[in-house]
Amino acid sequence: MAKRAGISVVDFERALDEFFDEMLISRWRRVSERDEFENSQILDHPDRYEVRIAVPHVDPERIEIEVAGQRLSVRAPAGAEGTFESAYSFAVPIETEEVQAQWTDHTLIVIVPKQKPKRIKVSN
Repeated sequence: MAKRAGISVVDFERALDEFFDEMLISRWRRVSERDEFENSQILDHPDRYEVRIAVPHVDPERIEIEVAGQRLSVRAPAGAEGTFESAYSFAVPIETEEVQAQWTDHTLIVIVPKQKPKRIKVSN
């Protein structure tokens, strides 16, 4: 794997794909008239992000959550109104395998752990 200035080619290609996904594809795709959750909040903690989304009148078992790269996507059926959908991109890489979701009082809380930097020991 080739590296330049500390970034691998694979990381660069993934970032470029996510950028074009966000800028070109996601912006033009409308799932319904109500495309984003109206009441969402992102809290940035030192070790994690916390995404809080108020989702009234939705069965929590029908909510779909996906994580890939540095993105979190949330979709929920909204009856006759179609589907609510929103995507969040994070500046710091995330631990996709450790993302957790909770449902409390019509609010979806997604805990997104930040990836810890890896220290490399130099050997002689």
